[in-house]
Amino acid sequence: MTPAPLPAASWLRLDRVSRRFGAVTALAEISFNLGQGEILCLLGASGCGKSTLLRLIAGVERPDSGEIVLAGRVLAGPGRFVDPEARGIGFMFQDYALFPHLSVAENVAFGLRGAPSAELKARVAEVLAVAGVSALADRYPHQLSGGESQRVALARALAPRPGLLLMDEPFSNLDQGLRDSVRAETLALLRQIGVAAILVTHDPAEALAVADHLAVMQAGKIEALADPRSLYHAPPTLYAARFLGPGSTLPGQVAGGALVTPLGRFAAPGLAEGQAAVAFFRPQALALCDPAAGAPARIERAEFLGAQERLVLRLEAGGVELRLDLPSTRQPRPPGRVGLRLDPGAVQVFAAAPETAS
Repeated sequence: MTPAPLPAASWLRLDRVSRRFGAVTALAEISFNLGQGEILCLLGASGCGKSTLLRLIAGVERPDSGEIVLAGRVLAGPGRFVDPEARGIGFMFQDYALFPHLSVAENVAFGLRGAPSAELKARVAEVLAVAGVSALADRYPHQLSGGESQRVALARALAPRPGLLLMDEPFSNLDQGLRDSVRAETLALLRQIGVAAILVTHDPAEALAVADHLAVMQAGKIEALADPRSLYHAPPTLYAARFLGPGSTLPGQVAGGALVTPLGRFAAPGLAEGQAAVAFFRPQALALCDPAAGAPARIERAEFLGAQERLVLRLEAGGVELRLDLPSTRQPRPPGRVGLRLDPGAVQVFAAAPETAS
């Protein structure tokens, strides 16, 4: 599919950007706009092309076709290519890439080479303060914790006042608790400065928490592109729906403009009479009831997830496995027979993929 451009002023614009490696198409006609101060997350499985796209924007690689424009200036296009160091783009790497032989202050100053001494010192002091690492100025990378290293890497990327910040899995090396706090601090800092940013991640929860706009990528293409809430609650494709979080699919056939399933009939606009289709819904869309008041099913097991308990159930009609989330309790819910109701407003209907059609 070809996603619509982002509804924002075009600070960064990509127009049909492609990259090939021999016979392999790594990126196929990628197009989007990003507004100044906005954050775009590229989400996808390993090998989908998201890191390659960052490298094209940064200028580390050249596109085979298409155009990249930042702040009205063509960075790459037919007969035009601006070198990475002249693009005004900051880059944060997954491993931070701090120079081990330089102090924190010297690492941050590295991107300011050539600036007058007084200006350089003032800017380093300013960006260290903004990133909350002024007290670490004289330390070396081996003396820093993971969170401190991440903040220093961010300070270094922001020191030259880039027009765009690119971040490739910047939080993946941090432990879960630290990752959440550092991510929140980084997001607050980016909002404060107002710099546009593109963040690559394979973690749907991270993308949903950070992004103004979210692009789900698959096989070198943008599968879906919208704001996170719209994508999560109304995904345009079954692949995007599954990638953004857990859910269940319920197969059926279209009759009279609706998908007929053991849990009810659901509107199926655009699908043909008799066509195989699936209803997709999140675990929270299901509710338990008496077997006589809903679709009979059996609880096969309960998965304790901390604040939630996920029930794995199997419908008596058709034997389909479903998942339902409930607030957790001290005692697990025992296996047994129950009824199920499905909120029709939380259901998305898609044409069945080949592996789901039967």
